[in-house]
Amino acid sequence: MSSTGVRVIDLTSRLGSQAIEQVGVTLAPSDTRKVIALGGPGAPAIEWTRPTHPHDDFLGDPGPRALVLVVGPGSVRETEALLSRALDAQVPCIRIFVLPSAIVEELTLKPMAAAHAATAHLYRLPDSSPETLWFVLIEEFEKLSSLYGLASLQPPYSTKDNMSTNLKQSMDTAMSIDGALAAALVDYRSGMCLAQAGSGLNLDLAAAGNSQVVKAKLQTMESLGLRKGIEDILITLGDQYHLIRLVPNNAGLFLYLVLDKAKGNLALARYKLTDVERTLKL
Repeated sequence: MSSTGVRVIDLTSRLGSQAIEQVGVTLAPSDTRKVIALGGPGAPAIEWTRPTHPHDDFLGDPGPRALVLVVGPGSVRETEALLSRALDAQVPCIRIFVLPSAIVEELTLKPMAAAHAATAHLYRLPDSSPETLWFVLIEEFEKLSSLYGLASLQPPYSTKDNMSTNLKQSMDTAMSIDGALAAALVDYRSGMCLAQAGSGLNLDLAAAGNSQVVKAKLQTMESLGLRKGIEDILITLGDQYHLIRLVPNNAGLFLYLVLDKAKGNLALARYKLTDVERTLKL
């Protein structure tokens, strides 16, 4: 069994590496395996692997409890062989994330996954951006951690049950936005969730993961010499918007809003978040 329980096999040319760069992890050309902490106190780690040869065996004996394949175009034979080996080895949980451009790979893997529906699930990613891939993976890791008893995703302490009246009002205002599913106020310096509301998403884990995204983007802006600052970062999924909005008057903080695409209005949500910013008192 692997030391982490979750093993990712990256079968993309570059997107997988760009996705983990969102959390400040850089892979050298020679790196074929790397353990990556998901960020935040108490969060689990994953083992990220990149095959360099068609016969590389990343399943091991015994294999991982959960295997995640990230599939890009041009990898059809390799992914087919890997999935066959994983199914033969009876890996308990297999998740396959296919880039939109990997059409042949999706057509090949879909019937294999369907024939083993109790174990294997295939998802087509909504786009090919590293931010979307990392966010989708973060959500999946949270589910796998719950299923397979990995390290707790909750930090050693939480403020969600001890919010000040002002923070609670701020979260209530955010949740009153049409289509709002969840909201949080996050300190990206520590990855801690200072306040949260809503359901259907592990906001402590999302806070930790998105804190690394914010720090990576701020670093990139500094490297490019761009001084205007970041207003917000938008991640678009098939049925949701995930909006990360930095709080200009409270350095180190961002507001995080999950919005139902069918029910919400992105422009209006951005406008209403400015009201939340103005009323924040810490």
